[in-house]
Amino acid sequence: MFTKHYLVTISTIVFATALLAPARLAQAAESSPAAQFAPANSPAPAFLKTLGIPEAWSLLSNDVTSTIAIVDTGVDLNNPEIKPYLLEGKNLVNDRKSPQDDNGHGTAVAGIIAAVAKAGESSSGTGRWKGRFLPIKALDQYGSGDEEKLTQGIRYAIEQGADIIVLSLGLRRDAPNLRDAVAFAESKGVLLIAASGNDAAVFGPRAAVQYPAAYPTVIAVAGSEGGKPVSQSTPGPEIDLSAAWRVQTLALGGGVVEMEGTSMGAPQVAAVAAMLKAEHPDWKPIRLREALRRTAISTGTDVWNVNAGYGLVSANKAIQADSTVDWREPNDTRAKAAEFPLGKEVSGTWGSLGDNDWFTFEVPYDGIYSLSGDEARFTLYSKDGLVEPRSVSTARVGFLKQWPVKKGRYWLQSLSSGATASDPDGYRFVSQFMMSPDAREPNDSAASAFTLPARTQQWIGSFHRLGDLDWVVVTLPKPGLLRLTVSTDTSRIDPEILVQPAGGSVIIVDERGDGGTEQWVLKYAKAGKYYFRIANAVSAKPEAVIGTYAATLEYITEKEDPYEPNDGPLTSTPLSPDKVYNGLINTNKDEDWYRFTLTKTRKVKLSVGYIPDSMRLNVELRNKKLQTLKKWSNGEGRKTLLGEKILLPGTYYVAITADRYNRNQTYGLRMLLTDS
Repeated sequence: MFTKHYLVTISTIVFATALLAPARLAQAAESSPAAQFAPANSPAPAFLKTLGIPEAWSLLSNDVTSTIAIVDTGVDLNNPEIKPYLLEGKNLVNDRKSPQDDNGHGTAVAGIIAAVAKAGESSSGTGRWKGRFLPIKALDQYGSGDEEKLTQGIRYAIEQGADIIVLSLGLRRDAPNLRDAVAFAESKGVLLIAASGNDAAVFGPRAAVQYPAAYPTVIAVAGSEGGKPVSQSTPGPEIDLSAAWRVQTLALGGGVVEMEGTSMGAPQVAAVAAMLKAEHPDWKPIRLREALRRTAISTGTDVWNVNAGYGLVSANKAIQADSTVDWREPNDTRAKAAEFPLGKEVSGTWGSLGDNDWFTFEVPYDGIYSLSGDEARFTLYSKDGLVEPRSVSTARVGFLKQWPVKKGRYWLQSLSSGATASDPDGYRFVSQFMMSPDAREPNDSAASAFTLPARTQQWIGSFHRLGDLDWVVVTLPKPGLLRLTVSTDTSRIDPEILVQPAGGSVIIVDERGDGGTEQWVLKYAKAGKYYFRIANAVSAKPEAVIGTYAATLEYITEKEDPYEPNDGPLTSTPLSPDKVYNGLINTNKDEDWYRFTLTKTRKVKLSVGYIPDSMRLNVELRNKKLQTLKKWSNGEGRKTLLGEKILLPGTYYVAITADRYNRNQTYGLRMLLTDS
């Protein structure tokens, strides 16, 4: 049985039926509202032309020999369009079975690469596709799996000699084992390509690029259509490229099916990468990534943007790319600074010892900006001037420098250190960002809980380090309504609320999943101390997250009825004309009695306002003998009522009752007298 916090999955809509994963699950969603099966001899998919595949084949002089591992739901092993390219593969879900697809998603992914391969058969170029597909079934028939199977799939692919791994799936959280597997792939010269996710369709601006696409050495693929980014595709600083959002590809069991999503974009880039590697077999993954980035067709006015990265992947332009490494030149001044997306990599070369390259980036929150990679001299500037570094360390592999930064845009100047000979592949820098501790830190335990005042308030928190927990405590001086609401600005946070009343039982609230809003409410909280723990429930020990949560604590004290006791005619409260009497229905049996005396015949108007929501309030007019003269009630959902009657001289009583109590909101009774 899968655990809610550890699942990795894809979601597919076929025949207009959504098989959406629960909100807690990571996903790289595919959808096809108008999906239709068609004969296998259908025209070549339109995305081939969009990516420049036919022209690329005419230019290719070498055979494609890469092994592309497809870590997914398996592949249809009997599909004649795929079978010629297949290696034996592996089923990690059930090791007693073959990696036969039982979902269709992996077959669709393989079908895209097969279409690229087939397009080369009739090309005028000399190169042909002689590469192989390595099917690795890491997801079950529902498109779900766990982090362990995903990690195993990557490592198995590396061990079997894969050159490229396509990952049309993802997690919404960073995971140490997955991160290590990605680093292992880079060390072995294996290129990873992953879908960014389709979370923007569900989370809007809270959507964040999924893992492993979010790692620096993984090409993150977004979706575009007609040269424009697709709104459902997950954006973010980690996006490298975009590919065709809607495609026609192979269906499980034969024929073709129309699909859409970033999961369909990742294999497009993988196929282009295989063709590029055929042309430059000696290039390391970093050179392949950079060549694909610099030859992409921009989808906007900027060289890079959060929606499509460097642009739409272009096979023909990639094949024609020369060996230039420092393609961001000229960037030798602040005004010409090249974009250095946060959490990603850049590379370049030093023309001389005095050469300097400028980069720019946007910081979304206050925190710590870090650089690792090859040694150089760095200077960081904000719009206000020089930013002093926080620390410099060489304790880990590669050079590292850090600066405390505020939200905003920055400019990084890098200069050759002159300490080492220039690498033929150039230098490589990787940026990282860590959130600053929030204003209530340290508060990682009940003993160090941050003390809140007993009032309604809101605050912003963050999970700035591994396993971060945020505790707060409030002491209520008197009973009242107590409500805690926690929302987040990123899909990488699954808010969880733990409530511990002093001397009471622990309550845990975690119902909405990743990117959701959690709420706990106690309508009639007793006076005393209450501890709250806010956590990120994406895993048992979550990694630090770039993002925040907003917590709102509402404390509404119980109202006091100044006219109590007035639960009968003997203790009734005297009514004066034109004065508002704010009463309270304390219990289901509570009755509020009022009295007044007339010296002459008058028209009496009784009005009640501010009636609490969902309360049915009754007003009864009685004479001195307590005989009922008239009754009025508010209509359903109405917060006011009005009654009137002409009365002779004498003493009268008004009795107010209700079908439910509300200790936090008073009603307002008013009497008006006019001549009859």
